[in-house]
Amino acid sequence: MFGKGKKQKVAELFQTGSKGIGTVTLVQDTGMTINDNPRVKMTFRVEPLDGSPAFDAEKTTTVSRVQIPRPGDRYPVWYDRADPSTWAYAMIADDTGRQQMRAMFGAAAESLTGMGGGGVATAPAPAPAAPAEADPLDRLKKLSELHAAGVINDTEFELQKSRLLQSL
Repeated sequence: MFGKGKKQKVAELFQTGSKGIGTVTLVQDTGMTINDNPRVKMTFRVEPLDGSPAFDAEKTTTVSRVQIPRPGDRYPVWYDRADPSTWAYAMIADDTGRQQMRAMFGAAAESLTGMGGGGVATAPAPAPAAPAEADPLDRLKKLSELHAAGVINDTEFELQKSRLLQSL
């Protein structure tokens, strides 16, 4: 063999490499599959945790067809500071992984994909804005349209109409 095996290099990166957060910026299908899983070329924007300048890194890898990374997804990254083209990322799959990422990455771990209770983590969805109170006449008209279209029956129509009129 002419050097260390891939698994050994990755294990060493996880032990001694510098840490960062990698944001997927591009995912391209290579047209190749292995055991029905696609081989993709991904570009990441890596932001080192130590505040060093961010850099772009590419990786071609086989991913699960049900967990294909998407632009915007964020993953923990380990890289060789002397050669940033040598790097690895991890996907978080369970509570043990979430605990490990919190221990290794601190508060930055909360922004990682997979940190939110079992699914793909993304930024929390904004709370829906409270709907503006519609004009009672508009609401009554809409209710009549629903009744005329057969969406609600006579009983439901009368019940909703009486509630609407009571709220005036």
